[in-house]
Amino acid sequence: MRFRIVICLLVLAVMAAWGIGRATLSKPSTVNRYAVIDGDTFRYYPRTCIFTVLKLGCPPQLLRLEGVDAFERRQTCHDALDQVWPCGQIATDRLKQLVARPDFTCRIDPEFTDRHAREFSVCFADGRDVGATLVREGLAFAYGRDRQYLPLENEAKAARRGAWAGQFVRPQYFRLGATA
Repeated sequence: MRFRIVICLLVLAVMAAWGIGRATLSKPSTVNRYAVIDGDTFRYYPRTCIFTVLKLGCPPQLLRLEGVDAFERRQTCHDALDQVWPCGQIATDRLKQLVARPDFTCRIDPEFTDRHAREFSVCFADGRDVGATLVREGLAFAYGRDRQYLPLENEAKAARRGAWAGQFVRPQYFRLGATA
């Protein structure tokens, strides 16, 4: 009798966990999806994971473009005429445009995670490196130890593209409270 009660409680607990998981994780997706947070950070909703076996959706992964630091979403800059423009929102919108392309893909490096639990990734749209595109357009900066995008940053600076046409505070200092 006691054994039956334990088995029934166990079955009920498994069913409750499955129901809670189904409600919180949603239905499985048929494609990979991305949700942009700011100019270098987005959520990745994979098509398959261990939860798809149970017909549940996959939890999102927080990703950050490797090697770049883009303006924060609410950050503003000044153009050549000293007019304020929403450089952070423009960088975010540009990443949204690139993510929306049907051929957008990312190579995620699960070995490296930053202090905000974001996994680093190198992403491509239209066969081009997304981080390189943002740096080349003056909407992001070379960042980190590797600095592979530094030549592109220098190119954008020389051509006065994006933020380089006026005045700005680098995102890393903006996050610390600096203003232009």
